[in-house]
Amino acid sequence: MKDLALNELVKNGFNRPRVLVIGDCMLDIYLDGECKRLAPDVAVPVLDVQSVKHCLGGAGNVITNLVHMGADVKVVTVLGDDPSAQVIARELRRQHVDTSRVIYNSDCQTLTKTRLRRDQQCLLRYDIGKKYTLSDTLLKRYLNDVKAALETVDIVFISDYDKGNIPSELIQLLVEEQLRDRKVIVVDSKDYYRYRELRPDLIKPNYEEARKILGQEEEEDRVAQAMQWSESLCVISSARWVALTLDKDGVVLHKREQPSKHFPVTALKEGNFSGAGDTFLTALTLAYFNRVDEDSAIDLSIKAAQIGIQKSGTACCSNQELAEHLGQQEGKILSDLGALEMLCNRLRKDHKIVFTNGCFDIFHAGHAHYLGEAKSKGDILIVGINTDESIRRLKGSSRPVNKLADRIEVLRALEAVDYIVPFGDNLSDNPIPILEIVKPHVFVKGEAYQHEPLPEEGLLHILGTQIVFVPHVHQQSTTKIIQRVQQNSDQVLKKIG
Repeated sequence: MKDLALNELVKNGFNRPRVLVIGDCMLDIYLDGECKRLAPDVAVPVLDVQSVKHCLGGAGNVITNLVHMGADVKVVTVLGDDPSAQVIARELRRQHVDTSRVIYNSDCQTLTKTRLRRDQQCLLRYDIGKKYTLSDTLLKRYLNDVKAALETVDIVFISDYDKGNIPSELIQLLVEEQLRDRKVIVVDSKDYYRYRELRPDLIKPNYEEARKILGQEEEEDRVAQAMQWSESLCVISSARWVALTLDKDGVVLHKREQPSKHFPVTALKEGNFSGAGDTFLTALTLAYFNRVDEDSAIDLSIKAAQIGIQKSGTACCSNQELAEHLGQQEGKILSDLGALEMLCNRLRKDHKIVFTNGCFDIFHAGHAHYLGEAKSKGDILIVGINTDESIRRLKGSSRPVNKLADRIEVLRALEAVDYIVPFGDNLSDNPIPILEIVKPHVFVKGEAYQHEPLPEEGLLHILGTQIVFVPHVHQQSTTKIIQRVQQNSDQVLKKIG
């Protein structure tokens, strides 16, 4: 999907699908404060609480993400009959979610997770509640509520934390209802085998869940393991898409009867990762429902999760936040290599990528002609531009004349240039690290380099990249412009005919 069309879809709330969430709702409580003293009576650290924050957890966090991304959400769930349940219900109503199908069971305690934190770092978590239970009477009401809700939804999202909200009778009901009126089915569970008859559209195990399901030991190369595991998980669950998340190692996607594919991510050193999987799967669900291609869907879902991680409470992302982030990505500047890799992985399938690089210090007509010729060799032109430090190493202390930000601004204004990547550090002033990520179909250089050894040439041959040399416009160069200014000469720069 084109970036602009995807951004419009996100802004539109993913066309506002109707979603039924079934599963284990929880309450997450965050107690934030300072810890600077010991209790005199028991000699343990004291947390002086400065703020208390309540968030919906478990299936509740799925609901929060769906609502914030634009979906119309219904919920069927069992809670205890206690103050935590009332907080959950109040928060659901605040999000305009109908709570008439929330079942309160006085024989249960609402699952509540309380985290004590200092400087956003969790010091301790304590939990209240075990498994929710359903009497025969409540089970009958539960199944009737689900059946009634199914009449008016497009997607069924099952959030199964093995806390009692997904009895086997419910799964059988859904299997029967799918034969009558098929919905998109999304499952997040620790046991996907029990959902195989339901043939879900999407499942999202994480690495640890997959390892336990398949009875495997952890190895150093988790990506290689995940590439092997994902097909097995597809067979076990009968799912159409398996999105196996590996936190810092990215995501492996397996589509039924197709090879697995790895999507790297930009590592985040800090953040609150609680609920990030919910945010990821929520965005993936909405993208899948709208038939977004797999590359764009995974990329979008990773971005949503990374936005959620940056927040202080349980991870959540809104469609407005996601659209704003995509809008920034629509800009031409890509300094983050992880974002560049995801972009190129998506573009390479349907577009011929051209790469060139240079200093582009004092921009002149020769530069414009050169970049126009480079763009004509393919569909997408990515331009590497040397940093100021790199140019000083290459051309001396008097260069560059124009700082990097100014040089980028000129390139950004050119229609021929699609993306700009700054490069050059004290280890290398050539674009080899960028080329390893971009893997262009065509590499363009000026004709002056035609008979000189290129440091990139070996890599380009390995990549199968075509090397094209573009003729220079004679008498056009930054050096000549500088000389003209310094000498106050009458030299005229040749115009392009």
